[in-house]
Parts: sequence; C-alpha cells; structure tokens
Amino acid sequence: MKALLRYVKLGVIVAISGIYATPAFADTQLPQELSKMVAPSDDGSLLDGATFVDENGDEKQLNQLKGQVILVNLWATWCVPCVKEMPELDRLAAEMDGKPFRVLALSQDRGGAAAVTEFFEKNGIDNLDVVLDPRGATARKMGARGLPTSFVIDGHGVVRGKLEGIARWDAPDVISYFNDLIEQTS
Repeated sequence: MKALLRYVKLGVIVAISGIYATPAFADTQLPQELSKMVAPSDDGSLLDGATFVDENGDEKQLNQLKGQVILVNLWATWCVPCVKEMPELDRLAAEMDGKPFRVLALSQDRGGAAAVTEFFEKNGIDNLDVVLDPRGATARKMGARGLPTSFVIDGHGVVRGKLEGIARWDAPDVISYFNDLIEQTS
C-alpha cells in the first residue's frame, strides 16, 4: 500500500510539473540583477495618458510604443545613482538595437533637452534618445517615489514590474530576460 501511495504522489507531482511547464503557464524568470523588481499592485496595464516629450518638444503617448518591450527609466542628471547606471542603460540599448525593444530614459531635469543632451555628450551616451518628463507628470502617474525608478512593460502594454534603485542593465542575464520577454509577447 505504501509503495502504491508513493507512485500516486509521484504521478501527481509529474502531472502538475507538466502543466506548469506548458507555454501557457510560462513566465520569464527574473535574473538576480532584477530580484528587487516588484509586480504592479493594479491590473498592470499601460497607463492611459502617460506621456513624454522628445528632444524637439513634441509630446508623445507612452502607449504609442505598444508592440515593443519598453524599459522606462526615470532619472535626472543631478541624481548620483542615476548617473552611475546611465552607461549600462546605454549599453543595453546598443545590445538590443534592431529588436522590438526600447529604453525610454525619461529625464526629470528642469533644464530640459539641452541639459540632457549636454550630459549625454559629456558622458559618451550614444544609444539613448533625449526624452523628458516635464514637471514629473508621468513619474507621478506611474507611482515613482524617487530616482532612479524603472518600469518593465511588455509588448502587450502590460507593466511587468517596477524597480526602485539601480540595476546592472547590461548584465547577460538581464539581456536574456528582455530577449525572453520579447519572444513571449511578440
């Protein structure tokens, strides 16, 4: 009887494992570098009305980028941790070039595009666009409490997570995570 019970338990474990191994239940595992990322407390859908301004002063809707995996990074040139991770974000953008992926480094600087452009030129940031969050409106809508704060948004426009603080954005595991997310949501 004990042997039969062990086989039944083993069969149940194998069956459950098989169910969760199917693509419908697959979930991209977070790499160690993003282990502090938390899931959104709401439904996780892309915020309506969240906007940003490009270097020409044109306002864009964040949801216009739907179809791409987006890493929204809220930062400022005066924020020491933000400055530290900018080269890594730049390398991530270079690595992911040509894929349905975008690093949207939304500057919170009051100096506008000129301040960001100067910072990028001074620090050799070549792969990020100059984009701004005037008056911090999008940062507030997204629930940012400080800088840097980053949001991972999948290709369907679903916010997958929020990370407060810095991360190694160019780490191989992080790049693999984003590639898996692109594959999962394309």
